Amino acid sequence: MLQDVRLLIVDDEKAMRVSLTEIFSLRGAQVTAAADGREAVELLNQRDFDLMLLDLKMPGMSGIQVLEVAQKVRPGTVVILLTAHATLDSAISAMRRGAFDYLLKPCEPRALIAGVERGLAKRAEFLRRQNLVGLMEQTMSALKTEATQAPPATMTSTLPLAPEGILRAGDLTVDMKKRMAFLRDQALTLSPTEFSMLAHFVREADRAISCSELVRESLGYESTEQEARPVIRVHIHRLRQKIEPDPANPKRLVTVRAAGYMLVTETNQT
Repeated sequence: MLQDVRLLIVDDEKAMRVSLTEIFSLRGAQVTAAADGREAVELLNQRDFDLMLLDLKMPGMSGIQVLEVAQKVRPGTVVILLTAHATLDSAISAMRRGAFDYLLKPCEPRALIAGVERGLAKRAEFLRRQNLVGLMEQTMSALKTEATQAPPATMTSTLPLAPEGILRAGDLTVDMKKRMAFLRDQALTLSPTEFSMLAHFVREADRAISCSELVRESLGYESTEQEARPVIRVHIHRLRQKIEPDPANPKRLVTVRAAGYMLVTETNQT
């Protein structure tokens, strides 16, 4: 798990720096060491680090001051404090300011490694959430663009016959080859995401589909159900505007409580 992890060790004791560098280098981490707070700040301003092991009590610039700088210039860097019993209260105070954890000196290698792995797991979660927020912003931006650029949904067309790549569910038809969708004989104007989502609904008609599955199939990334729900809700709203006679009272694309959404075929509608 430590392979290629970017690790910054900050300690004014040379023996501690050498020891920590050896422990983590042997496990594949890319280790950089700083002898004091000012050197650490210079390094933080130059490059990104996944995690910093930071001595709390150092001459000159203290660990607390380094922590404050790190939160401003590298907010994604996880900080684990190294402290002695005499400064334990200060370590707890620093955690209230954003440090991830503290370890008491002298530290057993096993405890050090376990603490770093927990910190890296937190960073991975932080980055995943950042990516999800970015994807949601992209989705909302795309929806706004489509709303201003999409032609009126009044064009009609006769469904072209194709020997394969045609999906049907009730009065909905999806041509996967031509990436066209029809409600009876009327062509639907859909965004790429809406098309992919509708195709999955038609393919899996009469089955409740979770929001996380819809994100995976239509947007191409993994997410938890809780994270996926607000993303999918936007697209469900837009799809209902295009396939439901009364979008406020949906009969085709229905909500299944605690399960997601389901496309109900006409033969199963009540």
